[in-house]
Amino acid sequence: MKKILLTFTLMLCLMNNTNAQSTIIGSENFSVNLPVGYQRTIGTNDFATVQWENEETSSYGFIIIENLDELKISNIADDFASYMDISVANYSSNPKFKSLNSKQFKTSKGRETLQKQISYYNEELEATIYLQINIFKTKNFIYQVVNFGNDDFLKNSKEHTDYIVNNIDLPL
Repeated sequence: MKKILLTFTLMLCLMNNTNAQSTIIGSENFSVNLPVGYQRTIGTNDFATVQWENEETSSYGFIIIENLDELKISNIADDFASYMDISVANYSSNPKFKSLNSKQFKTSKGRETLQKQISYYNEELEATIYLQINIFKTKNFIYQVVNFGNDDFLKNSKEHTDYIVNNIDLPL
């Protein structure tokens, strides 16, 4: 009986080791600090992990996360510029699309980011929407941080968007 139990246990261990040949990383902890007046919300973007809004200034934002391994499987480049092109392509088919400013820099916490500002006309809202997109990259994920609003959003919300971009805590 001991031999059967020992054999069964050994087989079970071998099966576990055989079946555990790869690990899929599903998520990682991150946080984003929001300026005064902003709060967490839902309904801004169906693909977002977290979303926020400031009703007083009509400004909004969200974060989309993608696994770098899955991008490789899909043959999608994961460098800042290529991923930014994909991110911006989601908006470029809209009427009156404009690519505004773009710059690569390090945040106050030393995290490298590529930032692009764009605008497009939203026919449903009958308004021009202004967006600031920042791309961040960690060892396993790429983050798309989007802040947006209408009218003078880029000018009037610069302090708030800078605060969000400089206060996102990501793993190394």
